[in-house]
Amino acid sequence: AVSINLFLQFLYTHNQADLNILRLIKDKLEARNMVVHNATVMAHGLMYSGTTVDVFLRDNLQWLGRAQNWSKFTAAASIGVIHKGHVKDSLRILDPWLHHTGTQGSTYPQG
Repeated sequence: AVSINLFLQFLYTHNQADLNILRLIKDKLEARNMVVHNATVMAHGLMYSGTTVDVFLRDNLQWLGRAQNWSKFTAAASIGVIHKGHVKDSLRILDPWLHHTGTQGSTYPQG
């Protein structure tokens, strides 16, 4: 557990990803271009992998909500990648994206 916490701290403190790149892509893309939307979500996941920094997604929830079908799965997966190793709060963080028994909804986030 100590090594995981040190690894998370290292990734967080040494993160130099540029959030403005993602903002520019989001602002310049066409409203219906789901390929660029999905690629931006995936790029965010890779840029912030293991850092627990999901500010871009939290600030753009309405934009992220446009994801459909496999894009929803990709969005949930990217959140998992960003919070990789964040064992303590993993279920709380992923809860909005996980399927709950007895509810109607898309099966794509289930994998």
